[in-house]
Amino acid sequence: MPPIKSSAQPVSILALLALLASPAVADESSFSGVSDMNVSASGATPAVTVRNVAANHLLQNLQLAVQENQIAVGVGGYVECTGTQFDNFAQRFGHFLSAGAFGIGRTSLLMERALPNSSNIDRTGDMDAHTFQMPVGLLANPQIDIDPAAIVLAAAEQAPDKLAWLRQNHVIVVKVPLRWEAGCAFYTRNKITKQTIVEAPEASYLTKDVDLKINYQGDPQLFAVNAQLGGNLPNQLQAGDPPLKITEMTFQPNMPHHNGACPATTKIRVFYKGQGQGEVRIRINDGGLTIHDSPKIAFDAKNGQQFYDFEIETPKASKFDLNKTVNHDLRVYVRGKDDNEQVWPSNYQHRDSALWKHRCTPQLNPVIGGAAGAAKAGGFQNNGSGAGTRGLNLKKTAPPPPPVPPKRLQVPADGDPAAPKIQRAQ
Repeated sequence: MPPIKSSAQPVSILALLALLASPAVADESSFSGVSDMNVSASGATPAVTVRNVAANHLLQNLQLAVQENQIAVGVGGYVECTGTQFDNFAQRFGHFLSAGAFGIGRTSLLMERALPNSSNIDRTGDMDAHTFQMPVGLLANPQIDIDPAAIVLAAAEQAPDKLAWLRQNHVIVVKVPLRWEAGCAFYTRNKITKQTIVEAPEASYLTKDVDLKINYQGDPQLFAVNAQLGGNLPNQLQAGDPPLKITEMTFQPNMPHHNGACPATTKIRVFYKGQGQGEVRIRINDGGLTIHDSPKIAFDAKNGQQFYDFEIETPKASKFDLNKTVNHDLRVYVRGKDDNEQVWPSNYQHRDSALWKHRCTPQLNPVIGGAAGAAKAGGFQNNGSGAGTRGLNLKKTAPPPPPVPPKRLQVPADGDPAAPKIQRAQ
């Protein structure tokens, strides 16, 4: 469980909160040809600042936002491969450091700094440190999944007195993942022939979670209004319209997966509802990358459930990618601005996730018309006469007449006076 500290709340309450708000914290590693590896935070503990940016200090208009655009995150560490594992007069073998990198990420490096590549079998290790200027928006990546404003607000909701908690300064500690990767390649050195054989390295990695401070700047001017219609009677509505808040936003229940020709465009719908009125902006991410940002959308809770359509592009697939199903981790985010507010909040709130798939399939492409195409694909030719002939354009010729059977010569009897006389040879 990630340790979380607050100046006003018991650790046990906020520890449970942080467990729900950030990924599980546990070192993860996989080693091949590695004798030792480490990664850790270097320098000062990274921190973000959250405060109320609403135009007035009314509690119901509370609008928490992160103040920084970037966070300085220092990462340091080292790796040591096994080096020489066997050595005699004829042969030597072991593992050497071929390549590596380190940076920020849990399952892959979202920001990285590479170690020098090498083919030197005597190079067995390296160490380095670097300070990354991480964009605050990267905290929303699924590998980190931290929303500082939402974490502060959730902590306030857990407090016995929400208003009093929000008026004070607090520090909440969550976790961000650091990662070190290395490739320790196996080699065999023949000392007699002076030949060295090197195998491709298997990936090794070590991931650790380190502290990230969320510094909440309390708003001592924050106040609540309890004025009610018709006097101070219990269970009556508060005066004025509620602030804009999107309470629910979901992807359509039946995702329109694409299976067919590529490139293609698929339309996907999200539904949303909330309270108040104003404007909203919607953002769609695919695997941590933003693929769509909506324009400003007018919102009024009186209209009930509303929807927004966006399009996702499927590029043309290479012949190697045909008939392969590709999964997309879609996430929808939203931010809103009340009619009474002048400034948009700086960060979006995550609302829903969905799996969308596409599969590009080969398509038949018959050629219709044209002499060359017809000859190759069995299409139709047309030479301007209005009628087409299939295949090659051959001239028609009349069929030859049937052969005439030879006439039979009849030899008449000698007694027939009308018969021609045939002189026989003597």
